[in-house]
Amino acid sequence: MYTYSTILQYHAALQNGGTSCEEVVNQYLTEIENHKDLNAFVEVYATEARQKAKELDENRKAGNPLNKLHGVVIAIKDVISYKNHSIKAASKMLEGYTCQYTASALQFLIDEDAIIIGNCNCDEFAMGSSNENSAYGKVLNPHNKEKVPGGSSGG
Repeated sequence: MYTYSTILQYHAALQNGGTSCEEVVNQYLTEIENHKDLNAFVEVYATEARQKAKELDENRKAGNPLNKLHGVVIAIKDVISYKNHSIKAASKMLEGYTCQYTASALQFLIDEDAIIIGNCNCDEFAMGSSNENSAYGKVLNPHNKEKVPGGSSGG
């Protein structure tokens, strides 16, 4: 898997052909699938993330300048509103709800060409400290499944 210490290093690899947004998104999707047992994601936007990656790769190849977060893959906590996507806040109460707007903090990332890959499990309504209290099951710590992943944002 490609790993970069900084966004600048990632952007350099994109510009010199060392990788592509599509490659990176596919790597993340593979990792998410390979670690489903951790229960970190409530929903994965695979098709949407691949489409955005393809669009960004085409824009970059056409010589368009890179925005600050061009191709950076982001997962959002399941309490952040993302227009036309579900939000559950780890609660059955919100099952079936679709967001009517995108939270400003997320919109800033999208405007800089970040790729949103999915939403992550959390404690119900983000009120907890162990990520064990989710209607969608607890999140497991990838380093030691006997320990909590930490915080209300364990996913």
